[in-house]
Amino acid sequence: MAILILSLVVAVVLGCVIWLLIGDRFPLKAEMKFPAHNNIAIYAILLIIPVYLVVFITF
Repeated sequence: MAILILSLVVAVVLGCVIWLLIGDRFPLKAEMKFPAHNNIAIYAILLIIPVYLVVFITF
């Protein structure tokens, strides 16, 4: 349970960092972009499984 919560928190933090580096990209190829919190949520969702696997293998 702790590994899952740790992975979720790390994914959200990394989602924020990626948003700071890349910016608003979603939806792709559209003139109107989603608000910042939607983009951060998308980045965090995309990172949950890779972060979980890294944390699970590490610990």
